[in-house]
Amino acid sequence: MFDLNKYSEQIANAQPDRVDRDWIDNGTHIIRIEGCEALTGANTGRDMVILEGEIRSTDSETQRAGDKVKHIFSLSGVEAWKVQRNLQQLKSVVAATLPEQVASAITPDVIKSAVSGGADAVVCGADIKIIAKQKESKNGKTYLSFSFMRAPTVTTASGWTVTETTEAEA
Repeated sequence: MFDLNKYSEQIANAQPDRVDRDWIDNGTHIIRIEGCEALTGANTGRDMVILEGEIRSTDSETQRAGDKVKHIFSLSGVEAWKVQRNLQQLKSVVAATLPEQVASAITPDVIKSAVSGGADAVVCGADIKIIAKQKESKNGKTYLSFSFMRAPTVTTASGWTVTETTEAEA
Protein backbone atom coordinates (compact mmCIF):
# COMPACT_ATOMS: atom_id res chain seq x y z
CA MET A 1 0.00 0.00 0.00
CA PHE A 2 1.25 3.49 -0.88
CA ASP A 3 2.57 5.47 2.10
CA LEU A 4 3.02 9.19 1.42
CA ASN A 5 4.83 9.56 4.75
CA LYS A 6 7.86 7.91 3.09
CA TYR A 7 8.13 10.86 0.70
CA SER A 8 6.67 13.85 2.55
CA GLU A 9 9.99 15.03 4.03
CA GLN A 10 11.77 14.68 0.68
CA ILE A 11 9.00 16.60 -1.08
CA ALA A 12 9.06 19.33 1.56
CA ASN A 13 12.83 19.73 1.17
CA ALA A 14 12.90 19.56 -2.64
CA GLN A 15 13.48 22.66 -4.77
CA PRO A 16 10.26 23.69 -6.54
CA ASP A 17 10.22 22.81 -10.23
CA ARG A 18 10.91 25.78 -12.50
CA VAL A 19 8.38 27.06 -15.01
CA ASP A 20 9.42 26.15 -18.55
CA ARG A 21 10.55 29.38 -20.19
CA ASP A 22 11.85 30.45 -23.60
CA TRP A 23 14.97 32.53 -24.17
CA ILE A 24 14.30 36.19 -24.85
CA ASP A 25 14.18 36.54 -28.63
CA ASN A 26 14.81 39.36 -31.11
CA GLY A 27 12.67 42.44 -30.46
CA THR A 28 11.80 45.16 -27.98
CA HIS A 29 10.05 43.76 -24.92
CA ILE A 30 8.54 45.02 -21.69
CA ILE A 31 9.10 42.25 -19.14
CA ARG A 32 7.64 41.90 -15.64
CA ILE A 33 10.36 40.27 -13.53
CA GLU A 34 9.05 37.17 -11.74
CA GLY A 35 12.26 35.69 -10.37
CA CYS A 36 15.97 36.29 -10.10
CA GLU A 37 18.38 33.71 -8.75
CA ALA A 38 22.15 33.77 -8.24
CA LEU A 39 23.58 30.25 -8.32
CA THR A 40 26.32 27.90 -9.43
CA GLY A 41 25.13 25.65 -12.25
CA ALA A 42 24.99 21.98 -11.28
CA ASN A 43 26.02 20.83 -14.77
CA THR A 44 28.60 23.47 -15.68
CA GLY A 45 29.93 24.71 -12.33
CA ARG A 46 29.54 28.27 -13.64
CA ASP A 47 28.36 31.12 -11.44
CA MET A 48 25.33 32.77 -12.99
CA VAL A 49 22.28 34.90 -12.41
CA ILE A 50 19.01 33.75 -13.96
CA LEU A 51 16.38 36.40 -14.65
CA GLU A 52 12.85 35.11 -15.24
CA GLY A 53 9.82 37.06 -16.31
CA GLU A 54 6.67 37.40 -18.33
CA ILE A 55 6.39 39.50 -21.48
CA ARG A 56 3.91 42.34 -20.93
CA SER A 57 4.29 43.77 -24.45
CA THR A 58 6.57 43.15 -27.42
CA ASP A 59 7.13 43.87 -31.09
CA SER A 60 8.66 40.41 -31.61
CA GLU A 61 7.45 38.21 -34.44
CA THR A 62 8.15 35.05 -32.41
CA GLN A 63 7.04 36.01 -28.89
CA ARG A 64 3.92 37.64 -27.49
CA ALA A 65 2.48 39.12 -24.32
CA GLY A 66 2.05 36.44 -21.65
CA ASP A 67 5.04 34.34 -22.77
CA LYS A 68 7.34 33.21 -19.94
CA VAL A 69 10.97 34.07 -20.69
CA LYS A 70 14.44 33.88 -19.16
CA HIS A 71 17.92 35.32 -19.55
CA ILE A 72 21.14 34.01 -18.03
CA PHE A 73 24.07 36.21 -17.04
CA SER A 74 27.21 34.02 -16.79
CA LEU A 75 29.69 35.37 -14.25
CA SER A 76 32.36 32.67 -14.55
CA GLY A 77 33.51 30.06 -17.04
CA VAL A 78 33.25 32.41 -20.03
CA GLU A 79 35.60 34.95 -21.60
CA ALA A 80 36.50 37.94 -19.40
CA TRP A 81 34.80 40.41 -21.78
CA LYS A 82 31.53 38.43 -21.51
CA VAL A 83 31.73 38.48 -17.72
CA GLN A 84 32.30 42.25 -17.80
CA ARG A 85 29.37 42.75 -20.19
CA ASN A 86 27.11 40.61 -17.97
CA LEU A 87 28.12 42.60 -14.88
CA GLN A 88 27.25 45.84 -16.69
CA GLN A 89 23.91 44.42 -17.82
CA LEU A 90 23.04 43.21 -14.30
CA LYS A 91 23.75 46.69 -12.95
CA SER A 92 21.44 48.10 -15.65
CA VAL A 93 18.68 45.68 -14.65
CA VAL A 94 18.97 46.66 -10.98
CA ALA A 95 19.11 50.40 -11.80
CA ALA A 96 16.00 50.04 -13.98
CA THR A 97 14.04 48.60 -11.06
CA LEU A 98 15.08 51.15 -8.44
CA PRO A 99 13.07 54.28 -7.77
CA GLU A 100 14.49 56.89 -10.14
CA GLN A 101 15.81 59.18 -7.41
CA VAL A 102 18.21 56.47 -6.12
CA ALA A 103 18.94 54.48 -9.29
CA SER A 104 22.54 55.67 -9.31
CA ALA A 105 23.19 54.61 -5.68
CA ILE A 106 23.89 50.92 -6.25
CA THR A 107 25.96 49.22 -3.57
CA PRO A 108 27.04 45.57 -3.17
CA ASP A 109 24.25 45.09 -0.60
CA VAL A 110 21.68 46.45 -3.06
CA ILE A 111 22.95 44.01 -5.71
CA LYS A 112 22.77 41.03 -3.32
CA SER A 113 19.17 41.72 -2.32
CA ALA A 114 18.18 42.51 -5.90
CA VAL A 115 19.46 39.45 -7.76
CA SER A 116 19.09 36.58 -5.33
CA GLY A 117 16.19 34.89 -3.64
CA GLY A 118 14.17 33.65 -6.61
CA ALA A 119 10.62 35.01 -6.41
CA ASP A 120 11.66 36.90 -3.24
CA ALA A 121 14.41 38.88 -5.00
CA VAL A 122 13.77 42.60 -4.61
CA VAL A 123 13.60 43.20 -8.39
CA CYS A 124 10.54 40.93 -8.68
CA GLY A 125 7.38 42.68 -9.75
CA ALA A 126 9.24 45.41 -11.62
CA ASP A 127 8.84 46.05 -15.34
CA ILE A 128 11.97 46.51 -17.45
CA LYS A 129 12.55 47.18 -21.13
CA ILE A 130 14.79 44.73 -22.97
CA ILE A 131 15.96 45.33 -26.50
CA ALA A 132 17.35 42.22 -28.20
CA LYS A 133 18.93 42.91 -31.60
CA GLN A 134 20.37 40.45 -34.09
CA LYS A 135 23.98 41.41 -34.85
CA GLU A 136 26.93 39.92 -36.66
CA SER A 137 30.35 39.48 -35.05
CA LYS A 138 33.66 40.33 -36.71
CA ASN A 139 33.95 36.59 -37.43
CA GLY A 140 30.64 36.57 -39.32
CA LYS A 141 28.61 34.80 -36.60
CA THR A 142 25.16 36.09 -35.71
CA TYR A 143 24.20 36.69 -32.10
CA LEU A 144 21.63 38.59 -30.04
CA SER A 145 22.83 41.77 -28.35
CA PHE A 146 20.82 42.75 -25.25
CA SER A 147 20.18 46.15 -23.70
CA PHE A 148 18.34 46.47 -20.37
CA MET A 149 16.69 49.71 -19.26
CA ARG A 150 13.86 51.30 -17.33
CA ALA A 151 10.45 50.59 -18.87
CA PRO A 152 8.60 53.65 -20.24
CA THR A 153 5.74 53.14 -17.77
CA VAL A 154 7.60 52.07 -14.71
CA THR A 155 6.42 49.60 -12.15
CA THR A 156 9.25 49.59 -9.64
CA ALA A 157 9.90 46.61 -7.46
CA SER A 158 7.94 46.86 -4.23
CA GLY A 159 10.85 45.65 -2.08
CA TRP A 160 12.90 48.83 -2.51
CA THR A 161 12.68 51.41 0.24
CA VAL A 162 13.89 54.95 -0.17
CA THR A 163 14.99 57.03 2.78
CA GLU A 164 15.83 60.67 2.30
CA THR A 165 18.57 62.34 4.29
CA THR A 166 18.49 66.07 4.81
CA GLU A 167 21.71 68.08 4.59
CA ALA A 168 21.62 68.59 8.36
CA GLU A 169 21.60 64.83 8.92
CA ALA A 170 24.39 64.09 6.45
